[in-house]
Amino acid sequence: MKLTKLALFTAGGFITIATIATFTAPKLSAAIRAALVEVVIPSKPFFGEMYALGASPQSVGPTTGVLGISNIVITNFESTRQQVSFFYPFFVSGGCGGSGSLINGGGNKFDVLVPANSTISIPYPTPMVTDAANGCLAGEDTAGGVVTVTVTGFVD
Repeated sequence: MKLTKLALFTAGGFITIATIATFTAPKLSAAIRAALVEVVIPSKPFFGEMYALGASPQSVGPTTGVLGISNIVITNFESTRQQVSFFYPFFVSGGCGGSGSLINGGGNKFDVLVPANSTISIPYPTPMVTDAANGCLAGEDTAGGVVTVTVTGFVD
């Protein structure tokens, strides 16, 4: 008799826990997902420019935090096509966007060809998130021309 009651109470407990888990799991997973989205996608507006970008790299970004880039605008003032390389910088000295910063290469490089005397815009519907270590984007014109780069986005 006692064994039968124990088995019924145990089965009832498992059914109750399974029912509660079924109704709360979607809410819990949605809350976790919402928290992760807030952490991953930065939320404060950011604007930065690299003026007269030439053969020596320049960087742009916040002094602290992660930069989520939503748009890059590149203006080529030269009468020839220019190749602009973007990468996450490694600093020898200085910091992101500061004067006197020395950049020694970088990682995750991508190149953009900009037609002569023109402006192009590269939108990112889902922000391109920079490296959490320095939150910077660096660029250089491999041909040594005169190019200006404007970066807009959000900072965490």
